[in-house]
Amino acid sequence: MSSFSRSSASRLARAEHLKRELAEFVTNGDLKDEFELQRQLFFDATKPNDQHDSESVLDWFLYDWVGEDGECVVVRYLESKPELSAIDREILLDWLDSLNSVFEVRATNRNSIQLTDLDGDETYEVTTRQEETFKRGQYIIARLLPLGDDLIFSGLQFLMPDRESALAWLEMRQAIDQIDSPEAVENAQKEQVKAFCELFGCDELTVSSRKLNSTLKRFQQYLLRERRDPETGMTAAELFKRELGEELIVPDYPDLNPFTGAAEITILCDDFDGIVLLPDFTRFKRIFENDEPQRFAPDWRDLVWNYIKNPDIPIVAFERVAEDNPRRVEKVLRSLIGDKDFSLEHMYAVLLHYKQPIDGFEDLKDDQQLWDLFNGNPKTEKSKNARSASRKPKAGTKAAAKKTPASKTNRAAKKSVSARSTAAKRTSSVKRKPLAKASKPATKKTAAKASASTTKRSVKKSAKKR
Repeated sequence: MSSFSRSSASRLARAEHLKRELAEFVTNGDLKDEFELQRQLFFDATKPNDQHDSESVLDWFLYDWVGEDGECVVVRYLESKPELSAIDREILLDWLDSLNSVFEVRATNRNSIQLTDLDGDETYEVTTRQEETFKRGQYIIARLLPLGDDLIFSGLQFLMPDRESALAWLEMRQAIDQIDSPEAVENAQKEQVKAFCELFGCDELTVSSRKLNSTLKRFQQYLLRERRDPETGMTAAELFKRELGEELIVPDYPDLNPFTGAAEITILCDDFDGIVLLPDFTRFKRIFENDEPQRFAPDWRDLVWNYIKNPDIPIVAFERVAEDNPRRVEKVLRSLIGDKDFSLEHMYAVLLHYKQPIDGFEDLKDDQQLWDLFNGNPKTEKSKNARSASRKPKAGTKAAAKKTPASKTNRAAKKSVSARSTAAKRTSSVKRKPLAKASKPATKKTAAKASASTTKRSVKKSAKKR
């Protein structure tokens, strides 16, 4: 592309405006607290050196961060801006497929630059507002954003001193991605459950509220610095240092008191949901262990309703009691929601309905029909609301419900609904999308580490932001 058309310039200007709006939404809007938390965690772990590193963390948060509810910044922004035009929404949805990688500069023109991705050898033409100062044969770390049929830079580019350093950075990023891969996370969660059982004797531990924080800190210490891998004989901290070449720095464990007023907190270590905190869970379980709960818990209805409605209490609490007492769970929920035909097939639908109410689904039956639709139930008559729904389950609702919703198999199947509802949000209008590569923030420090692993020079002194 040798020159700009008026429409290209207008589209680029609109993209720059949307990037600024996203940054404002993160730094001063609804996600400010979460961004500051992630930013501080990154700073504590890496000790960045200058403002460029801060910008890199922002770039990572804008396009790679995903919250506990499975939603990213772009989705959160779209939900908060229903008035956005269809064109703006399409631009932002395309950005869900950003490409963050290390590239070789193949050619530069007045308003474009040609880059080859070292992780796959694909070549991309990136549209720019001005002639780039990069030279053919140089290597840069950058994020590419789709814009219609074109690509643009997200904002940051780091210049690497040579190919060897660029490949070393790529190798280091791939090692980090391996640590964060779904398979690695799943294995880590299983190991976490094993470690919890080794230390405390089972995967469920009830402590007084005042002992909660000290118990969690004790488990963290055991998991990271005392427990040894049977194959290598090394702790998690030692393995981290061997693989990534630096000490494992873990921020101080925050003091937690999520459920004020609860006399006891149960720490549940689950191989799907991880560490879960449940208030008065011992009393909650007893409700489903006999046919007359009011005899020992006069307030049992209030307690169960709290577990149904409180979005901070994940669904795994009901999964656990339904595994042991499915009939009584069914009976209690029938009584509370006033539906004599309720069955455990719709347990997730009921919990979603109350934990995350949304406009257009005031009737519980609509949520149940939508649930059946996601599960491919051919006998369910799909309501108008169910057909038009584009909702995405939020925290703790990685969904699915077959005949035995409390089983481990079904809990793994819960992921499928989240994926389907994400697709419903997206639309099918994305024209071209490079494969997304989520990663940790690229900073001068990470670039320096890459170079140091293969050369005697320090990229930290050579890497520079444009």
